[in-house]
Amino acid sequence: MAIRESILRMRKDIKSAYKSEDTEEFFDRIFTKPLGYLWARFFIHIGWTPNMVTILSMGIGFVGGLLFYPENFLINLIGVLLVVWANILDSTDGQMARLTGIKSTLGRILDALSTSVWYVAIYVSLCLRLMNDPIAFMGGRTWSGWIWVIAVVCAIFGHERQCMMADYFRNAHLFFLKNKHGSELDSTREIARLRASLPWKGARFQKTYLFFYGIYTYIQELTTPNFQRLMAGFQQADASIKERVRQEYLEKSRKYIQLTNILTFNARAYTLFACLLLGVPILIFPIELILFGLLQGYMIRNYERIAAETLENNRLSGYDTPPAKRKRYPVFFFAIGVLGVILLLAKTDLNSIDWKSILSTIYIWLPALIALWAVIYLLHSAAYASIMGKDSKKIPFFQLFKVVISGFAINHVTPVGMVGGEPYRIMELKPYIGTEKATAATLTFTIMHTFSHFMYWLTGAIVFLFMYFFSVGAFPAIIAIIIALLGIFLCAMFLKSGKNGLALYTLTLLSRIPLLGKPFARLIENKRETLESIDREMSLFRVRKRDFFATTIIEFLTRMLEPVEFYIIFRLLGVDISYFACVVALACASLLGNLMFFVPMQVGSREAGLALALSWSSVASPFGVTASLLARLREIFYIALGVIAMLIKGSTGTAKETDAKTDAAVCESETPSETEEAQ
Repeated sequence: MAIRESILRMRKDIKSAYKSEDTEEFFDRIFTKPLGYLWARFFIHIGWTPNMVTILSMGIGFVGGLLFYPENFLINLIGVLLVVWANILDSTDGQMARLTGIKSTLGRILDALSTSVWYVAIYVSLCLRLMNDPIAFMGGRTWSGWIWVIAVVCAIFGHERQCMMADYFRNAHLFFLKNKHGSELDSTREIARLRASLPWKGARFQKTYLFFYGIYTYIQELTTPNFQRLMAGFQQADASIKERVRQEYLEKSRKYIQLTNILTFNARAYTLFACLLLGVPILIFPIELILFGLLQGYMIRNYERIAAETLENNRLSGYDTPPAKRKRYPVFFFAIGVLGVILLLAKTDLNSIDWKSILSTIYIWLPALIALWAVIYLLHSAAYASIMGKDSKKIPFFQLFKVVISGFAINHVTPVGMVGGEPYRIMELKPYIGTEKATAATLTFTIMHTFSHFMYWLTGAIVFLFMYFFSVGAFPAIIAIIIALLGIFLCAMFLKSGKNGLALYTLTLLSRIPLLGKPFARLIENKRETLESIDREMSLFRVRKRDFFATTIIEFLTRMLEPVEFYIIFRLLGVDISYFACVVALACASLLGNLMFFVPMQVGSREAGLALALSWSSVASPFGVTASLLARLREIFYIALGVIAMLIKGSTGTAKETDAKTDAAVCESETPSETEEAQ
């Protein structure tokens, strides 16, 4: 009798741990949840907390993933069993939290990280295992570094995005089934408001979590415009209409919710286990990217259709307003850039590169590149301070240094170069020196930064003519002469026109471009007074000749330090190349990258420019491509550092206001601000 009561209580407790009958997977019901419950009772008995179990599951899953590296069936099988056990414990911590009532922000973060930790170990093990395997139909050529590229693409655009959207659709279903308290369906705006309301002192950890969670939610919302319209209309409807909407959405959603579950852990993991144990682990990548990708597209299409139909059938607010069209050109151009890099890599024999030596010395050369760019960013900060003059004393230099790094991080990832980071810099400097001076200083810094480009292209062209004029054909020499003349013209135009300010002058020139000039003409008409005010501030800077020439020299010096990075990398690769050859190569890459300004991170254009410049020297193509890829590691480091630095507040008393604006800039991009329009 006692056994029967225990079984009944167990069934009841397990069902109480379900988020809902609709959303639970069949395999979890019959296997994962029951075993997880038994483990939960055991850990509660010995006094463990849910977070301790989560950390244990992370460790077990990580070790299991590492055991996928050896080509040994028994070891691989042990790895599979460990990952399965880790997944059971991942269910255990959730059941413990519900049974004990112990819940925390840390627990939610650890739970979200657990499967990511397993998959990092799994992907790294598979890549190391497959690097030396031959590619089918490629004449014995091995996967080498290609497998890492494939794994990263599958992880970001396959695994992570698919799980992200499956989680969103399940939470949307739970929202209509159990209302807000039974779901984790959060909105970007709510997250931004919550983060802005928290003080940094005592809540730094939670604010950091909310920052990244806001980005995660924002991506989900961008992918589901019809559902966002439905939610907006639902919030404004009365109780009777809400109930009708709820029933209609649930009825239609139930047809697809179990298909959505395929995109989560079980189907993906057991497909991986099958490929691994059958000795064909390479198959998991096309399965994840193509088969699961097609299912993801099918689910997004159907759930968006359900949202649109529910919105229209119930005549909710906004039902007759089409969803805002997303700007797809950044993704398009980024995809072209990635394709260009892939084609470049396909034509390059990277097997001649000593990857083992590169990886074994990464702890030396990567910190050296990071330190070099720390000096470059310090010089940029000094130039910024020189532009602000006496006002720079109002800003702690560390705060200015942080703003410079974060601003450049945003510039690198936004589709139009030198635009995305400027509103952020203005927003950060505003509490110290006011909006007008912050805007003028930021735009002046941007223009001086651009002027240094002109000087660097001119320098690169002159050095090329001096070094290679007699050793290259007529066509490269003519191109170099044209670039040199263009550099002289741009520098002269800058020096001549800059005395009266460049904002209004530049926009006037842009407004005269056929077909493309109308937006600039409209901007001049609407913001003439603001632009004239900014020009006045900029012209005052030109009067301060000492500061102007100091800024010019500092910015040009940063340009001349950048080739040192490639000089270090080429020395690492064993390539005998001079510093001045690196100046020419980077000037060519910079020119081509800026001509392709609409490509985020200059993906493809910079690699092509570098390869083009090095083709006129004795450096083989594989070394040029490898140098560019290694420099990307430093770039990714500073992008990540810049994002993290955005979370570090200065000493002003306006941290809360700045938080709110930063969140609005990162998470809410529907309406451009006046500052963005002025750009």
